[in-house]
Amino acid sequence: MPEADYLREVIILLVAAVVAVSLAYHLRLGAIMGYLVAGMAVGPFGFGLISDLENTRTLAELGVVFLLFTVGLELPLSRIKVTLGPSFMLGLAQVVVTTAILAGIALLLGFGYSAAVVVGGALAFSSTAMVIRLLVDRGELTTHFGRIAFAVLLVQDLSVAVFLVLVVALGQSEIGLAPALGLAGLKLVVAVAAILGLGRIALRHILVQVAIVKEREIFIAVTLFIVLATGFLSHMAGLSMAFGAFLAGMLMAETPFRHQIAADIQSFRGLLLGLFFMTVGMTVDLDLVWASFGTVVLLLVGLIVGKAAILTLIARFLKVPTVDAVHLGVLLCQGGEFGFVLFAAAGANGVLAPEDAQLLTLVVALTMLVTPLLAQGGAQLARLMEQQKAIPVESAPEEVEQIEGHVVVIGFGRVGRSVAAQLAEEGRNFVAVDLDPHRITQAKNAGFSVYFGDATQPDILFSLHVERARAVVITIDNPKAALQVVALIRYIFPDLAVFARARNQEHARELEDAGAHLVVPELIHTGVKLADEVMEKTADRPSGAAE
Repeated sequence: MPEADYLREVIILLVAAVVAVSLAYHLRLGAIMGYLVAGMAVGPFGFGLISDLENTRTLAELGVVFLLFTVGLELPLSRIKVTLGPSFMLGLAQVVVTTAILAGIALLLGFGYSAAVVVGGALAFSSTAMVIRLLVDRGELTTHFGRIAFAVLLVQDLSVAVFLVLVVALGQSEIGLAPALGLAGLKLVVAVAAILGLGRIALRHILVQVAIVKEREIFIAVTLFIVLATGFLSHMAGLSMAFGAFLAGMLMAETPFRHQIAADIQSFRGLLLGLFFMTVGMTVDLDLVWASFGTVVLLLVGLIVGKAAILTLIARFLKVPTVDAVHLGVLLCQGGEFGFVLFAAAGANGVLAPEDAQLLTLVVALTMLVTPLLAQGGAQLARLMEQQKAIPVESAPEEVEQIEGHVVVIGFGRVGRSVAAQLAEEGRNFVAVDLDPHRITQAKNAGFSVYFGDATQPDILFSLHVERARAVVITIDNPKAALQVVALIRYIFPDLAVFARARNQEHARELEDAGAHLVVPELIHTGVKLADEVMEKTADRPSGAAE
C-alpha cells in the first residue's frame, strides 16, 4: 500500500472513531457500539472509505492480544485457581452442549457432518473481547458474576486450539480425527507448561534488570516484547496469540511491576481494541443482509435465543442462582471473534462452502453488533428479577411486625453494611431497607434482614415501625434523599435519635440543620484520620527518611 494511502486510512479511522464514540457516549450506548458503527460507516460495505481490511485486521488482532494480557495481569496464578474451580465445569459444559446442539441443527439444515461440527463449534464461542470490555466498564469483572462469566470465556479460549486442529483434520482426510484431537491436547499442555515454567524462572530477573536502568521507554519496550513473543510462541504451538498473552499477563501478575505494566500498556490496549471493534463493523455486508434478509434474521434471532437458553439451563443445572444464570445467558449469547477465525480456516480447508462461511461470519458480526444492547437488557432483566425477589418492607414477615427497641438502617451500601455488622455483633436488633435489588439479594445471602423500600415515603417508615425504634441510621449515598429522610423523620418522630452519614462538611451542616442528632462526614473524618496518622508517624523523622 502506498504511504499516502496508508496515512489517509489512518486519518479516516481516527476521525470516524472520535465522532462515532462521542455520539455513542452522549446517547449512552457505550464506546463499543460507537466503534462498531464507525467501522460499518467507513468500511467496504458502507461508504467505502476503506476497502482493504487486511492491514487494519492485523492491528486489530493485537487489540484482543493486549486485552487478554491485561486480564491476565489481574489474575495471578493463586487467584486463577479460585476463579476456575467452581466455574470450570460450567464453561466446559457450555462448549460441549452448545456445540452438540448447534451441530445437530446444522445437520438438519443440510450441512454435511464435518461442516456441521465446525459450525456448531464456531458458534458456541462468545466474544471475549466485547464481554470483558463490558464487564470492566461496568465494574463487574471482579464480582462473583463477573468471575463466572470470565471462567466460561476462558474455557472457550482454551477450546479454540482443539477446534483449529479439528478443522485441519476434517479438511485432510488422511489425518484421523482422534489423533488430531490428541495432538491438540498435547500442544496445549506443552505450551502452557513451557510458557509458565520457563517464564516464571526468567521473567522476574529480566524485569528487575530492566527496571534498574530507570528508562521508562526501555521498560515499555521489554513489556511489549514479552507480550508479543509469548503470543507468537503460543500461535506457533497451534494456540491463539491471545491465550499466550493471557499466560504472559498471569506471569507478570506475580511480579511487583504489575501496576506499572498495566499503566504503561493502557493506551496501546485501548486504541488497538477500538480498532478491533471497528474491523468487526467493517465486515457487516449490508447488501448480503438485504439479499438474504429472512435467512439472516432467522439465524441471528435463533443463535441469540438458542445460546441464551442453553447457557441459562446449564447454569441452573449446575446450581447457579436463577438471576445470575439468566444474566449470564443473555451476556454470552453472541458469536465471538474466534468464530471468524474458524470460519475462515474451514473455508480455506474446504470444510465449509465459501458462501456459507461468509453468511455465518455476517451473522456472528451482527450478534456482536447488538451485544452492548443485549448486555444492557440482560442487566436490567437481572435487576427486575432481583426486585421481584426482594421482599417489600410492607410485606415483611411477622418478626418485623412485632419488633421494637430496634435500630433502623436506611441504605445498605458499604457504610450501611458495616453498621449492620457491628450491630449484629453486639446482639442489637435492626431492620434495614434499600432500593437496590442486587444489593438486597447479596445482603440476604449474607444473612442480613434487608427489605426493599423508599425511606422518603412515610408509609415505608411506618412499615419499619420507626415509632418503636431506638434510633435511625441513615447511610444512603444520595445527599438529597438523605436530607429528605432526616427532615421527614424529624417532622413525624421529633424525639427519635437520628444518625446520618454525610458526603462532606457542607452536606453535614445541611443534615444537622434538618434535625440529625449526629452526623459523620465520611471524607472529612477520613482525611483527619490520615492526617493524624501522618503527623504521629513522622513527628521525629527527618525530611526524606524512609520507614
